[in-house]
Amino acid sequence: MAPDRLADLTPDVLRTFFASQADLAASTRARRQASVASFCAWAYREGLLASDPMGRVLRIRIEQPPPRGFTPGQVTALLAAIPTGRLRDRMLFTLLATTGLRVGEALRLGVDDLHLARDDERLTVLGKGGRHRTLLLDDPGLLRLVRRYLLETGYRHGPLFRAERGECNSPLRYQSVQARFASYLVAAGLSGSLHDLRHGHAQALVNGGVSLATIRKRLGHANINTTLRYAELSDAAADGEIRRWQRAKP
Repeated sequence: MAPDRLADLTPDVLRTFFASQADLAASTRARRQASVASFCAWAYREGLLASDPMGRVLRIRIEQPPPRGFTPGQVTALLAAIPTGRLRDRMLFTLLATTGLRVGEALRLGVDDLHLARDDERLTVLGKGGRHRTLLLDDPGLLRLVRRYLLETGYRHGPLFRAERGECNSPLRYQSVQARFASYLVAAGLSGSLHDLRHGHAQALVNGGVSLATIRKRLGHANINTTLRYAELSDAAADGEIRRWQRAKP
């Protein structure tokens, strides 16, 4: 039961309230704690509470499982399900799978963001928070596809990925990408989300021995803790790392 006065909202009152909800799912209790914590923080900032009572309440922590993206074999099956004539779709989904770009980042790309000097091919990306980063385009298959795409479309400036209907320079919409992706998943006999392409790329980098600092930069994570979610190596990758260490010993 809530106290009559806000000043009577103490840690003990909150502990009793949360204990009364012990039969609810942990995720539900965590969300309710978060809502109360947000209110208490606001009331403290506004001078309505002398202190923040949630600061002395033990919070429920929900451990997030590590993200599991598409495996290389699943990516191959997905791309194989794209009809030959759908060059734009093949280009987009190959780019997502081999660079780990967010879908929104890919759809904001312009032709001028591609830098295709031989042996130094790169991509300038506008990420979250207006932060720019440069991605190395080091996959030979992707580079062949990029050059073919530019040659066949004749694009020189403007959006890299464009709608097939309406104005010729209209950027491709996320809803259209999602619809195409869903159809290709069905054709390949797979299930998952667009973001699983990004997760799969990150996991492949981890299993390949790429440092978390480099993965963080490539994916555009603002916080290294986000990248740490990918830190679970496969058994084969872990075994390979131990073997390399053993063989390097004097």
